[in-house]
Amino acid sequence: MLTRKKAFVLLLLSTIAASQTAGSPGTAAYAASSGSTAATAASAVTEVSTLNGLSALKLGTALQVKLSHVGIQSQTGGNILTYTLTYTNTAGSSVNLADYFSKIVTAGGSIIKGIPVSADSAVKKIPAKQSTSLTYYANIGTAASVKGLKINIYGWNFSAANYEQRIGTFTIPSNYSLSSLTGETRKVELGGITAGTKAESVQIYKYNSKVYAKVGLSLTNLGTKVLTDPGYTLYLKSSGGSVFTLTLDDSSSEFKLQPQEKKTLYYMTEIPSYMNLSKMTLQIAKLDEGLKLYLPVSSYALPAAVNADFTVAAGYTKKVSIDSNLVDLQLLKASVHADNGNGVWSYQLRVKNTGSTAVTLPAYELNVKSAEGYSFPVTATALSGLTLKPLEEKLIELSASVPLELAQNSLELRMIAPAASADKVTLPVAYFRIPYTPERQIHLASETSVTNTYGTFAVTLDSLLRLPWGSEDLVQAVLTIRNATSKSITLPALTGVLLVDQKDLSSSSQTYTDNSSSVLAPGASTQITVQGHIPYTLEVRQIKLILQETKGTEVSQFLTLSTSDSTVKSVAPVAAGEAFKITATGKKATVKERSTLLYTGTGSNLVYSEVEMNSDEVRQADLARLYAQFRTADGQYFEATANQSELSTSPGGKTLVTFWAKVPATLDTTGLELYISQSIADGKLTAAGTAVTGYVNTAALTLTPAEVTPLTNLASVPLFPYTLAVTSSTGELTKGASSIAVTFNYNLNQDTTYQTGAYQHKLILQVIDPYGQSHEKALTLGTDLTLGINNSYSTTLTSALFKNLSSGTYALKFYDEFQGVRTELASQAYSLEVTAKATTSSPEGAAQ
Repeated sequence: MLTRKKAFVLLLLSTIAASQTAGSPGTAAYAASSGSTAATAASAVTEVSTLNGLSALKLGTALQVKLSHVGIQSQTGGNILTYTLTYTNTAGSSVNLADYFSKIVTAGGSIIKGIPVSADSAVKKIPAKQSTSLTYYANIGTAASVKGLKINIYGWNFSAANYEQRIGTFTIPSNYSLSSLTGETRKVELGGITAGTKAESVQIYKYNSKVYAKVGLSLTNLGTKVLTDPGYTLYLKSSGGSVFTLTLDDSSSEFKLQPQEKKTLYYMTEIPSYMNLSKMTLQIAKLDEGLKLYLPVSSYALPAAVNADFTVAAGYTKKVSIDSNLVDLQLLKASVHADNGNGVWSYQLRVKNTGSTAVTLPAYELNVKSAEGYSFPVTATALSGLTLKPLEEKLIELSASVPLELAQNSLELRMIAPAASADKVTLPVAYFRIPYTPERQIHLASETSVTNTYGTFAVTLDSLLRLPWGSEDLVQAVLTIRNATSKSITLPALTGVLLVDQKDLSSSSQTYTDNSSSVLAPGASTQITVQGHIPYTLEVRQIKLILQETKGTEVSQFLTLSTSDSTVKSVAPVAAGEAFKITATGKKATVKERSTLLYTGTGSNLVYSEVEMNSDEVRQADLARLYAQFRTADGQYFEATANQSELSTSPGGKTLVTFWAKVPATLDTTGLELYISQSIADGKLTAAGTAVTGYVNTAALTLTPAEVTPLTNLASVPLFPYTLAVTSSTGELTKGASSIAVTFNYNLNQDTTYQTGAYQHKLILQVIDPYGQSHEKALTLGTDLTLGINNSYSTTLTSALFKNLSSGTYALKFYDEFQGVRTELASQAYSLEVTAKATTSSPEGAAQ
């Protein structure tokens, strides 16, 4: 059996050898070689990157082989040549490859046998009616070119020397390029998936005294499965043969392509500053684990290198690739104001994702670089980790402080890419030229335009107030935001921060808006109040107001305004007897003074005001909780204690709110005003029982304080909302007795027009006996004295002195006692009725 097989192989090889072209036995000629001399000359000077022009070699009547790829990978132990042979079997049965092998003949004449790579070493047969590509390798020493290289195909011939019979030869064309030509797309198998690949660019970066090359490689997934990083290694090779390992740039950290998706990935490496940058190539290699060798996958001629310029002129846009998405970066606005020897800068950076998928910005390092070489940090919390949906645009507020001794008109905002790990290269993204424009100051009642990601708004600073809050002052900035576009805009949930002379009041800042709706129609506006606490001794020179939106840890600025206008410490008063309006949504009301009384005490007086709050709502409503302070003409403030009903008010209903405060007895109450505000906590109007942390919408009522003049009769004793009328009184004493019975008849009415809080007044009855002694009794209205007419009340006065009375008068006095301070309301004297003691009758039958 063995003898017959050897004879068959010998006969087959003899047939194949006879079929080769005369003059060049066993050589697969280039297809173009049969053309004219001119065509041959042209092919010699025009490089080609494929071996499609080489003819296939016949290994038998049903088997042929074709050379489809050749590559070289430079390595320290000798350069590794790989070549791929594609076998096609047209027979109805499989063909054994054990009868064939190949050898490389180098330009220097060395002959090296090709060995299958690990992945193909187990392939021994070509199945029927199929084509199979197998890759072989050989160590070719220092050779770095395939010019003059040949690949001989052999079969076993036991009649030949060494039993080897050369069947044919593949001669690499002299104009063959191992690399794809500049701009050419090459199909490559990456991890078993076919991808279209193309070398796009080379950029040279010079940063921190080092030189880096950044290579762009575009990939198109031509397969039907997701293409992920196959773990291959990429190299940059210079024209002089130096090789540098490339690493994936942070902007291309996502090596994942869906079927038919195209991405451009960027790779970085450091290179010598003196390296020749012309005719560089990009090489892809994969590790053969079995052979412990890096084998070439593909090579690309790189386009001419371009020196990267990070400088971005003022107003221009920088396009940055992040995860194969192009992102626009533009320094839109920059303004500066002086503070304590520093230029305090505010920047507005426009960021837009122009790609087709969402992108998350890396944690860029930002600094401001002066022409003198100094760098200063930039605050940019809203930029780090920002995620943008496709076509989404945001404006990011940045800030920095630069000493005024440095030139402020030649600064650059530098953006540096972060390093994902210690071995990653950090490079600048852009150097934005900062236009020098001093920060625009906004003034009271003036309107300014603000543009941000939500739209364009007209903003007016309505007022700047500085009012007392306990031992501190409350600084309030009130502004109106108007939608200046032709479309409705939904405002975000805004929080405000006040900076007073750069002192951050964040810890005490709170924001209140009158409008419950966040949607602004074209031309519609909303009013926002931002306030914070400062020491009452602090002098204020400049106020900066920031409105921002907070989502989780992400903070984005809506607007920033600065003003050097002085804060106002008073509010334009409403004329005496006039009312003001509360316009808060769902709490509309009209407020005016009803009466103000001055209670004269010992050492201090008490100011007491009753204020009417009439509901302007058409539904039952919980009206605003009121906070008030009494303000004197010379600017002294006394915080008032409020007494207000906790019940809701019916449409058109009236609520009586009382305010009082103790003041020095020497206080001049001429020009006294009541500053009434709406209580807030956590940026919202407070509900009953809620602790108050601030107030908004302050109005000043001009008060008309009056002292109570005691009445000389008891026909109508006022104690609002009650009225007491004593119609008559009797005082009866039996002569020689020690007790006087005092009775008075009365009518007691209550005005129920108002809804009130708990009644805090006390009615004090003082009876002055004929000896001038005072007898007191506290009467509770509605209990001791009942509502209605023709009621009576009796009390008894006791004194040993009364035994000697035969006539006299007594007086009834009524006092209003509030918070321990009394005011006489009315008094009236009455005659005492003294009757003789009744005598005892004589017994029946006694002598006359």
